[in-house]
Amino acid sequence: MPLSLQPQQRQTQTMALTPQMQQALGLLQAPLVELRQKIREEVSVNPVLELEDPSERSIDAEREDYSAAASEERDFDEDSDAVTGPATGEGAPGDQEGPAGDAPDSPGSADQESPDGEAPSSPEETEGLAALGADADYLYSDGGNNEYDPDAEERRQFLFDSIPARESLQEHLMLQLAQAGLPEAETQLCEQIVGSLDTSGYLRTPLEEIAQGSFATMPQAERALAVVQGFSPTGVGARDLRECLLLQIRADPSPATRPAERILASQEAFEALAARRFARAASLARVTEDEAEEALRAIARLDPRPGRQFASEPAAYVRPEVEYVEADGRWIARLLDDDLPRVRVSDAWRARAARLAEAPKGETAAASKERRGTRKWIEERLRAGDQLLRGIELRQSTLLAVAQAIADAQPGFFERGRAGLRPLTMAQVAERVGIHETTVSRTVGGKYARTPFGLAELRSFFVGGLATADGEAASTDAVKARLKAMVDAEDPAAPLSDQKIADLFAESGVKLARRTVAKYRDELRIPVASARRV
Repeated sequence: MPLSLQPQQRQTQTMALTPQMQQALGLLQAPLVELRQKIREEVSVNPVLELEDPSERSIDAEREDYSAAASEERDFDEDSDAVTGPATGEGAPGDQEGPAGDAPDSPGSADQESPDGEAPSSPEETEGLAALGADADYLYSDGGNNEYDPDAEERRQFLFDSIPARESLQEHLMLQLAQAGLPEAETQLCEQIVGSLDTSGYLRTPLEEIAQGSFATMPQAERALAVVQGFSPTGVGARDLRECLLLQIRADPSPATRPAERILASQEAFEALAARRFARAASLARVTEDEAEEALRAIARLDPRPGRQFASEPAAYVRPEVEYVEADGRWIARLLDDDLPRVRVSDAWRARAARLAEAPKGETAAASKERRGTRKWIEERLRAGDQLLRGIELRQSTLLAVAQAIADAQPGFFERGRAGLRPLTMAQVAERVGIHETTVSRTVGGKYARTPFGLAELRSFFVGGLATADGEAASTDAVKARLKAMVDAEDPAAPLSDQKIADLFAESGVKLARRTVAKYRDELRIPVASARRV
């Protein structure tokens, strides 16, 4: 039966986030530094918002200062015949005596609206901002002022120019590739290999995939890889740790490195050497045991991640938003929001909107339309300002509630550090606070707290757990801390094996498999028992 295409009507339900909800979620997820920036951006674009922090210069005050200065300049400008008075005079929309339709600068006036659609920045001034141009961002930024200081600007530019741009690993290798003088086809293949390297300098993409993607044969890909592996830093382009170390050893032609090279050439010999089984490694590589021990010392001096010196990730700076203090035997969460800009909605704009709600006597139809447009414009910005304030208040109250719930659920942390953590899930905190689990995730992401044991990300308080004999649960962090304590206290001549550690945990009521012990030991960077034996 042939298929036919016919229109069908179907009813489905979907969840859509309103712009207000999206803004609230954005504020909730933003860390403190990003939140400060968001607030200042909102203040800069919404004229009804003003900063009330006395330590920061009000943006409205800066605008008024500039407007006054611009008015004085226009008064002395003989060619400016269009200016009839100061910016704070009768040019302000809706403040003129007479019909509202005579207000030439109201936001609803098409011929007086600024090119970017922005309206006047305060009810008392109608000009000035249009003349700012590119200087507005500088004047309204932290530490801005209304005077141009050429010396300060020169020092500022010198500071920016003095910040060195770090060269990436790919840029470093591409510069060497450009100087190699290879044929175009081989150069393109090398470029594919360079672009596939990770930050440590390893080639994680299979060479077969690179060859297929470049329509090249495997011998061609092998030759291109050899070219890249010949670049500096030595060891770059390796496909695993053994090859990376082998490339570095081969770059040193001294006879002392020959045993290490022979061991690294064999995967089995390298694994035996890593396990400190010198006799086995020496037998496989056909060297003496003394040479195997010397090879281990030589290999230990090599760089296992040659590309890390070109890592371009910027340093992450965090600021705590919560502080935990002890009061009456209980740990209390307190917000550290002193650096958060205090914002309020201007009463002058609210009064202006209220005045525009009343129609003056003898108002014409055109003036009425102008007045209603102005009022609508102001009310939209008032609603946006109120929504921002509610979003900030909701963010802070939610953060405080979640932080306090974490403190109540993890009292052992404040006594013993991470070893005292209990298993805790976001669903448990969500139930305590009365919010959704995803809201908890957004709240703790990127937020840090000041604790007796230093800064801690709120997300780090949520840990998994293991069952115990008494029906309780032990957190994985507590288990790792105890495992490390066992290894630190062991006899160096008879180190504990993974099975022995699992048996010791079982005696204390914690069920732990041997492979789980090995996993935690690897995460703690603790060598195997044979490597710890002295």
